[in-house]
Amino acid sequence: MKNLIVFSAFIWLFLSGCGEPKPTALRLAVASNLQYVINPLVESFKKTNPGEVEVIMGSSGKLTTQIMSSAPFDIFISADQKYPKALAEKKLTLSAPETYARGELVLWSLATNDQLDLNILDLSQIEHFAIPNPEIAPYGKAAVEALKFYGWYDQLADKLVMGENISQTNQFIINKNAQLGMTALSSVVSEPMKEQGIWTTLNPDSFTPMQQDVVVLNKAKERGMEEKANSFIDFLKTATAKDILRKHGYKIPQEK
Repeated sequence: MKNLIVFSAFIWLFLSGCGEPKPTALRLAVASNLQYVINPLVESFKKTNPGEVEVIMGSSGKLTTQIMSSAPFDIFISADQKYPKALAEKKLTLSAPETYARGELVLWSLATNDQLDLNILDLSQIEHFAIPNPEIAPYGKAAVEALKFYGWYDQLADKLVMGENISQTNQFIINKNAQLGMTALSSVVSEPMKEQGIWTTLNPDSFTPMQQDVVVLNKAKERGMEEKANSFIDFLKTATAKDILRKHGYKIPQEK
């Protein structure tokens, strides 16, 4: 199962140069906040849809740039709505984006055993505070909004360390290169992380709701994968997929 995920910012350069005559794998471009949920989703999907599925993971912004540069991906599973909408506006999608989940932002630390009380947090002791890069990662944009909401941004602006995506941001926190950080709830409740450190949810009004969209890309038709791509979109709407998403810290659209 670990081999399902391919971590590479530029893997599509290799893939597009292979000249494969008959594509055999459905290719998913997946935002990094889905790191721990994408394998269970794919494995469940394959029970009724046999065949290979390749996962290429990165920040939503970088994946969008690659898709605009003709990356051979069939589906884009984003961390927000903006990037899928941008692709649809450029007519790079076969259908309109659909919202599959809503993410949540948390404050997380492995450098302290104290409770994270947002009302009495002593920021003067913080040397580094980790967030995803807001220029390319939607959770990073939400983190900046939250920092400003709590009045922390000016005090922490010079102490911010920015991961290229959620995965790298998590590593800053796990390795204690940052005493505190903001990441996806899906990360801290995952099996590898749920016993590590302490975390707390944030005021839901502190950041724009993290509505996350998925869309089938034009490349799916070019690669003969349109039917299978549509099947995956349909799978994400099933009770099975929704239960997997909930278990991994996501809310389902229209649910509170």
